[in-house]
Amino acid sequence: GVDTEAERPPTWRNHSPCIALGQPLCRHRSMPPSSDQLAVLDAAHEALPVELVEVRPGRTLAIHSQPRPGAEQTVLFVHGSCGSLLQWKDQIALAAKKRAVVAFDTFGCGRSPKPPEWDAYSFAELRDDLAAVLARISVPGRTMVVVAHSAGCSLALAVAAASLASTPPGPPIDGLCLMGAFAEPPRVPSIFYLPTFVLSLMQPRLSAGFEALALHADTRAGKTAARRYLLGLAPAVNAANDMFMCKAYYRQLSAPSKEEIQSVGAEVPCLLIAGEDDALVPPESTAELHALLSSGAPSEMHSVRATSHQLMQEDPEAVNALLGAFLQSVYARPKPKKTAKARASAVPDKSFASQTRFSSLPSEE
Repeated sequence: GVDTEAERPPTWRNHSPCIALGQPLCRHRSMPPSSDQLAVLDAAHEALPVELVEVRPGRTLAIHSQPRPGAEQTVLFVHGSCGSLLQWKDQIALAAKKRAVVAFDTFGCGRSPKPPEWDAYSFAELRDDLAAVLARISVPGRTMVVVAHSAGCSLALAVAAASLASTPPGPPIDGLCLMGAFAEPPRVPSIFYLPTFVLSLMQPRLSAGFEALALHADTRAGKTAARRYLLGLAPAVNAANDMFMCKAYYRQLSAPSKEEIQSVGAEVPCLLIAGEDDALVPPESTAELHALLSSGAPSEMHSVRATSHQLMQEDPEAVNALLGAFLQSVYARPKPKKTAKARASAVPDKSFASQTRFSSLPSEE
């Protein structure tokens, strides 16, 4: 019953999103998902198929891609803490109409490998995974927009800041859409200092607690088709959650510094979208991040009424309207010559698709 990692005294108290949608099957769960829950997961996975790709030594990710030859923009989706690319179903459908699309399950999540290794889920490792995916899918002459959620926004900001600070600059990010984002990570609940087997026994109650916070009352009442679908998906994916991964992830949760965030805001256009009634990351927290990002490049923030933390699933029409307009604005924005030069020097000679067995990632015509 003793975990392998060194225990540290709990110093953080606030709520944090403790279970997210689209979770991996678990080594430590008290009971497996029901047959009905497995059927829901199978259908969701079938709609968004993946291939396993080694993006860097020892790090294999489940990646979904919809290439579009001749596209002039790529959209990369990054899910939130302990989540899954399943949450982007409606936004992927929107972006894929005219753009190349890539989404992936972070290490330990969804259909990506989930080894019982504490350091595998550190912020630095997950950040480097995202940087590797970005570098491999960047195509000269094609704009890149990263769409991220919750703690995934911190990873995206950290990668963008590192890319801008490196010499030569790394693969450019031409726009950031950040949903349910924060400047400082929520404090880790003391519950994540319990042994993993205890967390596994508590999993049903934790799942119900997450749903009460992350889903709006209108969703729990099943007021629209999207909300009814989410209401069925949430218990299914939460029943398949890996509690060791969750514990390791939240105990190592981090975020870029204010200076790094401001450096991104000076160069990269940003759209921030908050759930008006988000009980996990209140809009006020997103507004603090927006203030830091409003330092040069265009930046705007919107809230979506009658939604909570899973706003992109609760009201996909409203979110897609904002996202679609932002994608178009990034494409239409003039690019400085130095950006084009930096892009040419930073992008690998071969596309991600030609370097791996994953044949469907976007590449040059």
